[in-house]
Amino acid sequence: MLKAPKLAASKVQIGAYDASKLTISQFAANGVLTNPGISIFGESLQFGVVRAGVTIGVPQAIPGVTLPFSLEVSGIAQYFGVLNVFGVINQFGLKTAFGGNLKLGFSLKNGIDLKNAINLGNGPTVFNGLVMANGGVKSPVVTAEVTKSLIFLGNVSGCFGVPKGCKSFDIPHQTKPRKRIRHICTEGPEAGIYIRGRLTDSNVIELPEYWDGLVDYDSIRVQLQPIGDRHHHINVIEIDKEKVVVKEADDKPFECFYHVWVARWIDPRNHDEKLHVVYDGESPADYSGKSENFSVAGWDYDRKENE
Repeated sequence: MLKAPKLAASKVQIGAYDASKLTISQFAANGVLTNPGISIFGESLQFGVVRAGVTIGVPQAIPGVTLPFSLEVSGIAQYFGVLNVFGVINQFGLKTAFGGNLKLGFSLKNGIDLKNAINLGNGPTVFNGLVMANGGVKSPVVTAEVTKSLIFLGNVSGCFGVPKGCKSFDIPHQTKPRKRIRHICTEGPEAGIYIRGRLTDSNVIELPEYWDGLVDYDSIRVQLQPIGDRHHHINVIEIDKEKVVVKEADDKPFECFYHVWVARWIDPRNHDEKLHVVYDGESPADYSGKSENFSVAGWDYDRKENE
């Protein structure tokens, strides 16, 4: 073994003589170090066991000097094969991956994750912070206690149906921890919309402006419930796109609760398109109308296995 406090040479070859490495002439000016055997840098080996051709330990303590890193690389580093990391990876900057990324363990991210390619996951993904998507998000099933978005494009379902075809929603109780609320959606042979409220010192029910073009005004139906112990005869006397006018038959002052129901057009661009409530078929694919006007739970999305 050679011991030398200082050694200056343009080329240093450790181990058996290998003439092929000494012909790397393009690096001669900067120097060449070759070692066909084992290289150990830094402090001594852990437990004295050699596990790699090149081992880098923690920096040796130098009086008055602190070296925080065992290895620092400036520029591009390439790995051909498998990279095993046992510990923590701190990344400050951009990471670009052109191949597959397979994770079999825990991944914690406290920064921005930008992906321009497909992300495939075969296991659970848990987010404890904010998830932002500037593009599309597509999944057979998405389960979330709270979902917030400025705009939803497409079909959004938070329904779990039992029995099959029974549309429901299930949410956390707002005031009682570890309790939940499940309601079943109202069903009927139309796409019904309603408003409800109370008339006080007025006999006019204002209709939403966004109903124009969305609903069939001829389908408006109004229910009135007088308030108090007096006998009233309250009637609907006028309906248009902006309002419903009611009147007490004897012109007596009154208060009342109201419900206004209306049917939404199945296709706002084609008012002749109607809902086919009963039709011949073995599945929703056999629907006798235009299927593109509907999104059927359990068929177009939220399909269950073994049904």
